[in-house]
Amino acid sequence: MVKHAPENIDVPRALQIAILGEFNPEFPPHLATDSAILHSNQRLPFQVRTHWLSTQDIRIESLKEYAGIWVAPGSPYKNMDKTLSAIRYARENDVPCFGTCGGFQHIVIEYARNVLGYRDAQHAEYDPYASSLFISSLTCSLAGREMPLSFVPGSKVAQIYGTLQATENYYCNFGVNPDMVSLLKTGQCKLRVQIERVRSECWSCQTILSS
Repeated sequence: MVKHAPENIDVPRALQIAILGEFNPEFPPHLATDSAILHSNQRLPFQVRTHWLSTQDIRIESLKEYAGIWVAPGSPYKNMDKTLSAIRYARENDVPCFGTCGGFQHIVIEYARNVLGYRDAQHAEYDPYASSLFISSLTCSLAGREMPLSFVPGSKVAQIYGTLQATENYYCNFGVNPDMVSLLKTGQCKLRVQIERVRSECWSCQTILSS
């Protein structure tokens, strides 16, 4: 386990958050993850301590000491099954669980397997020829591109940005398979999908799941 949050926090209400993923100091989304925690600590009335935990070291019993779980970008993970088990633990025990990029994609896989009953639901990054690909390759890679974002008026993210548009870097090669969107909508979670034509030859599928 590698610790990247400040160790000199001396407050009675510090929350422990597990970040699941293979930390790479040269991968910008991982640095941005740590920065987001630091920025939050400057604004919140309590402090948050984070522990990066390699997916191969996940133990469900050890997760019980954390107030929340963040499934980080940067898949494929060293152990997909343990990652999905951690996500399932969070879902079934009402533990806050947040996934960014590949982390969110694995939340979709866990949901498809254990809620919708598609036990063979798969991610193309692990098995591109699987029969039930809920996460598929984008028609063209967005990795390394700087592209515009549009926010829903009145949404939390619009409030945080203070605007309805922004430009951010993309690191995506995979997304929710558009052919599976109708199946995802049949479950207990609400699914909002936006399919956006980035260029004439490129489509990106962006999704948000909420209970």
